[in-house]
Amino acid sequence: MTKKKEIFKPLKNEEVKLFVCGITAYNYSHLGHARTYAFYDTLVRFLRYLDYNVVYLQNVTDVGHLFDTGEDKILKKAKEERKDPMEIAQYYLDHWLEMMDRLRMQKPDLMPRATEHIKEIIDQIQAIIKNGYAYVSNGSVYFDIGKFKDYGKLSKKIPKELSAGIRVEVNPEKKDAKDFALWIKAPASHTLKWKAPFSLGYPGWHIEDTAIAVKHFGPQYDIHGGAIELAFPHHEAEIAQAESSTGVKPYVKYWVHTGLLTINKQKMAKSIGNVVKISDALEEFSPETLRFWIASTHYRKPLDYNKRDLEVAKKKVERTSTTLERINESYKKAGTKNFVVNKVNKLKKEFLDAMNDDINTPLALTKYFEIITLVNRQIDKKQFSKNDLKLAEETIKELGNLFQIITPTKKKELSKESLELIKKREVARKLGDFARADEIRNELKEKFEIILEDTKEGVKWKFVD
Repeated sequence: MTKKKEIFKPLKNEEVKLFVCGITAYNYSHLGHARTYAFYDTLVRFLRYLDYNVVYLQNVTDVGHLFDTGEDKILKKAKEERKDPMEIAQYYLDHWLEMMDRLRMQKPDLMPRATEHIKEIIDQIQAIIKNGYAYVSNGSVYFDIGKFKDYGKLSKKIPKELSAGIRVEVNPEKKDAKDFALWIKAPASHTLKWKAPFSLGYPGWHIEDTAIAVKHFGPQYDIHGGAIELAFPHHEAEIAQAESSTGVKPYVKYWVHTGLLTINKQKMAKSIGNVVKISDALEEFSPETLRFWIASTHYRKPLDYNKRDLEVAKKKVERTSTTLERINESYKKAGTKNFVVNKVNKLKKEFLDAMNDDINTPLALTKYFEIITLVNRQIDKKQFSKNDLKLAEETIKELGNLFQIITPTKKKELSKESLELIKKREVARKLGDFARADEIRNELKEKFEIILEDTKEGVKWKFVD
């Protein structure tokens, strides 16, 4: 709102209420979603790392988000696929939840759907009408932006300078072409509609978010997030709706927007045909690589999807994993003199300072890799203690967890063939064929890197370190 950095102070002690505009559940999730929601996942993780009690709300739009043609996005998809609209919404919501899981994002604490909050939407519209900021026209309800003097304060767009009707034909039901719909009277063919005092109809897109947020967070909360393209008109409308219905100002204390995503320097758009689905990107790159690539650019700046940057991110992720492996292998060779404890702690502080400065993830990652370079150099020199290794390992994992860039260690499991060999060895031992038992033991070690140990409790096994 102020277009400058401010000291973050929650409205109530250490409690943080964070609302992020969620998906419209009508199509497969793309890299624009990945960029935006991966950042908010990191933001939530960092706030919790700092011991804030965060409640993360991400709504789900399953009605009322219209194309410029006036068609509801979910209804249009339902017609195309000859399915029920709610079946469409559930399918694409499930897809989004799967993508969140694959990208190692935490599921938000709350994921309310618009269709579950029709009562709250109608109640808020009635409050706006009562307070003189909206009017009913032919069964539809429109917000009168001329009555809300602060309209434009977030995007810095002045209403009288905005051109109306450029993209779509001006609606004759409106007093002013710039007024936006809170409730739309449904035509007979519209399958998603509810009874309201104004008409049988459905909510506009903007009102859903404020009704849901006020229901779960009250009239004011700490942080509102979303992609920068939502700042106007969506977030501007949210402010107008909330403040005109509750009278509480400001509606949101801090607005945090993510920058645009481009594909090889071109804006991602269906009309161009360069939309990249998350699932397709994951066919080529690991979740850790995508998360690193996203974190390597400041959240407010444009992010470009190109193979060169993704390959760099891939190598960085691999280097992180290799360093952790080297640390693990070096414990047995450690000395007693501490070489890097103080340096690692200093770099960790600089990492956290960067994160505290408007979540400066590129600078934080620079400090992160200074730790990795330092530790590798000391391992090469054979100058390190167990304390050095332990602190380095804990720090690399702890800080990397904020971005989810550390490849999970795959737990080794016995193959079907190795299990059969262990059973055969047991039979050989019971029959007294110890030569055969030793032969199988050697085969397990050479072929499967499995070491067997005969104990009083029976045979035990482990993989070669």
